[in-house]
Amino acid sequence: MDAPQTMAPRYRPLLPEARDQGDPYALVPPPDAGARFRCYVYTTGEEPAAGAAFPVYGSDDLIAWHAIGESLAVGEPTAHWAPCVVYRPDLDPARPYVMLYSRAVGVGEQAHVGHAIRRAVAAQPEGPFEDTGHVLTPELDFAIDPDVYRAPDGSLRLAFAMDFVDDEPYGTGIVEADLAEDLTHVIGEPRVLARPRHPWHVYEAERVMPWKAIPGVDWSDPARTVRWHTVEAPVGGLRSPTGDPVYLYSGGCFWGFYAVGALVERHGILEDVTDGERNFVIQPDPQRGFYGPGHCSLLRMDGRDFLLLHARFGAPHAKRQMCLAPVGWTAEGLPVAGDGG
Repeated sequence: MDAPQTMAPRYRPLLPEARDQGDPYALVPPPDAGARFRCYVYTTGEEPAAGAAFPVYGSDDLIAWHAIGESLAVGEPTAHWAPCVVYRPDLDPARPYVMLYSRAVGVGEQAHVGHAIRRAVAAQPEGPFEDTGHVLTPELDFAIDPDVYRAPDGSLRLAFAMDFVDDEPYGTGIVEADLAEDLTHVIGEPRVLARPRHPWHVYEAERVMPWKAIPGVDWSDPARTVRWHTVEAPVGGLRSPTGDPVYLYSGGCFWGFYAVGALVERHGILEDVTDGERNFVIQPDPQRGFYGPGHCSLLRMDGRDFLLLHARFGAPHAKRQMCLAPVGWTAEGLPVAGDGG
């Protein structure tokens, strides 16, 4: 149902388009990088049709936005999801922009199969990015949603989402791994940050996944389904005002109930504080026509912190559009999205 016309919107699309703007990731190059815009946003967009993926947008003030085009050069049509871009001139001054992203084996149903995190580089933030052949998750059958950040000790970290099927609850969870300085490979085994555990994490109660090998599940039975859960899209490297490490994640179903939750580490214990009743960072507001907010990245510009996320405006099945929400903190040191104006 559309939002009542008398109710003012709390959030708004940054650049409304007829195409999907899912999984937005923000990059703010330093002033001396010579970039055309002060801020760039990369999205998953629609399934690539021919030769390119990941629409990119630019802005100087976070108000006026410009659609630039697709940023990654690709071959035959294959699903590409959730790009993450960092500026690293120390690695290659001629191609200082590094993109991590995931690629599947095909499109349609095959868009969910074989996702691996890969690496690409470009001379300019607009691209074209070209794949370097590095696969960061060669041992996993599904890895998506990379996020790169510095740990307090200065080491480089990679958070991403992967599937867990050896025991229930079946579904996607988030992990963290040490990352090589050249962003070509992870170091050691990933550490689990969070697996689904709350009812709001359910992606689909009766999902059919014939491409997924799950111990004890026989997909030759046409009536066989599994209860699938999703915790994905990690955002690392945050600290609360009291100095506690904080991670954000998105959970649920991106075409159903979808929201952003938080993990907070206190006294060495990482706790999921968003139980479905309390402590959402941002959640749907159907009365205002605001649905499915999630898959955020952190945008820091002019001394302010924002969440850059996608949401559906006006209707639950509208195309996902990128929007901004200022980041605030509760008195308990928990992250919360502010009013988007």
